[in-house]
Amino acid sequence: MDIHEMIELQDCPLCGGAPLLEEECGCGYYVTCLDCGGYTVTMDFKSEEDRLSAAEKVAYLWNTGKVLSNSPGE
Repeated sequence: MDIHEMIELQDCPLCGGAPLLEEECGCGYYVTCLDCGGYTVTMDFKSEEDRLSAAEKVAYLWNTGKVLSNSPGE
């Protein structure tokens, strides 16, 4: 099963936009908003066994509103 199908993401806590789970360089995951550009930190993984855990951690951060923004004042 594809990891993207296993992770449930809520709409962006900043603007209500669509989220996207992204893999960075084959060693980490983060979530970003396709509308406003809000994003989570990147959780690194060192092995295939840690891959799902990293994706679950960034999904948790996203779904609980722990999101960064490049907007002034953020």
